[in-house]
Amino acid sequence: MRTHSTTPFGRRPLSLAMLAAQAATRDFAAKPDASETVVHKWRLFRALTEAKAPLGVTDRALSVL
Repeated sequence: MRTHSTTPFGRRPLSLAMLAAQAATRDFAAKPDASETVVHKWRLFRALTEAKAPLGVTDRALSVL
């Protein structure tokens, strides 16, 4: 039986570049020190929100993020 990989958003086929990016991500996540390198987006967002005045980040920029 042949399976076809698709994107999470529908039946659009994946390109070879997308499959390579997924494989690279999987390989990176398998490394023992990967959890120290991963950036948690909500923690970063919270830190930006708290330090927006000194950094010069606007509310509009935060809403885009």
